[in-house]
Amino acid sequence: MAHLDLGGGDTLLAVVIGAALATVGGVLAGQIEFHQIRRERERNAGLLFGEVLAGLNMILQLAAEARGRGEPYGSITMRILKAAHRETHIYERNRELLFAVRDAKLRARTHILLLQMSLTLDSVFEASPADRQPNAEGVAALDDPFGFLQELREDIPGLLAQFQKITRYAFDAHNRVLNEDSDPLVRRAPAQA
Repeated sequence: MAHLDLGGGDTLLAVVIGAALATVGGVLAGQIEFHQIRRERERNAGLLFGEVLAGLNMILQLAAEARGRGEPYGSITMRILKAAHRETHIYERNRELLFAVRDAKLRARTHILLLQMSLTLDSVFEASPADRQPNAEGVAALDDPFGFLQELREDIPGLLAQFQKITRYAFDAHNRVLNEDSDPLVRRAPAQA
């Protein structure tokens, strides 16, 4: 009967240790890659929703300024509100990306705010033309939903601050552009040479 010699125990031990280290290294590398992908997805989602919120903030500011001139719910104000409605549609088309944001409270606050804005804007566009006209007391039926939109707008800066922490990006470009000119609805004439 032949005897099997398993000599070279040191070699076998080295192979086992090497295999274990390679396995641990592979698992660790996989975890690091997973964490980086997850952070990148969260950052991308934060950028998208931050831009949507910053855009809504700017658009609703323009709507408030347009409403203060001429006919409160004239064609300019209504077109600006349609732009806000389109911003909420961007959210609705990309809503599932919000799940990449790990902060459950931020997800919920963002979803609720954008849902309230979308539903309020729906009610504005479902109103009849008569609802745009003020009554004898000078109050139009659209004043309440418009006022509610402006109240909702007050929540945007807080959400943007939280998205800024995730993205490391300041969502203030819209405000900087608006504040460069005291009257954002008036287009500046090009400089003469």
